Amino acid sequence: MYASALTILSHDSEGEMGRLLRTILEWERNNPPTDIYHGFEWFEVHGDPRTLNSLVIKKLLRVTLKTNKCTRYRVVDQKAIEKALDDYEGVVTQEEVTEEIPKDLFNVIVNHERKKEIINRCLAAEKPVHCLFWGSIASAKTLFLEELARLPHSRFVLGSSLTKAGLFEVLFSERPRYLLLDELDKVDDQSNLTALLSLMERGVVTETKYRRHPTIRLTTWVFASANDIRVIPRELMSRFLWRGLQFQDYSDDEFYEVVVTVLKEREGISETLALYIAERVLQDMESRDARDAVKVARLLKNKTKEDVDFIIEILKKK
Repeated sequence: MYASALTILSHDSEGEMGRLLRTILEWERNNPPTDIYHGFEWFEVHGDPRTLNSLVIKKLLRVTLKTNKCTRYRVVDQKAIEKALDDYEGVVTQEEVTEEIPKDLFNVIVNHERKKEIINRCLAAEKPVHCLFWGSIASAKTLFLEELARLPHSRFVLGSSLTKAGLFEVLFSERPRYLLLDELDKVDDQSNLTALLSLMERGVVTETKYRRHPTIRLTTWVFASANDIRVIPRELMSRFLWRGLQFQDYSDDEFYEVVVTVLKEREGISETLALYIAERVLQDMESRDARDAVKVARLLKNKTKEDVDFIIEILKKK
């Protein structure tokens, strides 16, 4: 079976047979056998009946139902065909990940307990569940992504900086278990969107520059953020869990609490100084973005209020 499939693929210079077999395997995975549904017809896999009958002769397919009105088929050995496709196309797969998720994941994020619960359940799922954080600019979306970047075998990507086919290069070279995509709404190159859609839908991404297409098969959870979900293609939105993951602007009290927690846990700033930084950023810089507070903290030469005042006076000048 494997040898027959590999022989057929090796004589298929245009790649049509490979695409057909991939489509058939995908249909098979989505439609397990039942007593009343015997198999696929030609139009369900976009295959020429003559080609399908040739695969029956090669014993890759079998006819499960034949009437005057239709002929239905099923694959004889899915694993053999899949292995032949992988070997012919040079499919690269991931290494098994055994490292544990950090026990203090999301500890620096104040509130959002329901969102944390949903994300933790997504991480614990046997198969990928993809999440989209969306809403206000100065909210906890990026903070969630930065926490997720602590996961083993994760890769943080800024959507606005992706070059053409840049996403494929990241996936092919690093094969991340967790893809963290900030500013998804800024990704406008079609090749990157196609690669992302294929990754989320099938776990397979193919680079189409060359006649013999390099392919990677990944088990990857995608966590993305966006300010405006209206510009994201509908077919991509349908692959994300996004309801219940909307973020609003911080209130004053929430901003203080978030900044103090982040600066204490991640930047080594005392609670008193962290609160002072939060107040100055909110009042003098007129910002509710916790990242501005982090920037101020990292610019300090001395961890004093005087040094905070010096930095704030520079940053607030127009």
